[in-house]
Amino acid sequence: MKIRHILLALAALLAIAFMQPLMTFLGGLTLVLGAGAFIFRDLPSASQAAIERRVLSWLRRARVNAEPDLERPPIRRRRPPNLSSEAGLPVPSKPAPRQGREQY
Repeated sequence: MKIRHILLALAALLAIAFMQPLMTFLGGLTLVLGAGAFIFRDLPSASQAAIERRVLSWLRRARVNAEPDLERPPIRRRRPPNLSSEAGLPVPSKPAPRQGREQY
């Protein structure tokens, strides 16, 4: 067998091995979230508000306990030295207009 065939067979086996558990997990998660949404919808408004407050407190607690973002230094763009200004020559403010090709 060529190395390509071996690699293709290995990729197919890995896809078969890992795709089924992933799809099962995602399907189960979707089912649980859907059932939770239907249950939440059928609760009285006072219970919905209590659940929302509890979830909001979890989110706030997670935000407070999260590690602070590291401040990144500002990105400085390096410019190449302008040789004409270093030599004492005037620097043109606009680039010179491009000249068209001469037709023969």
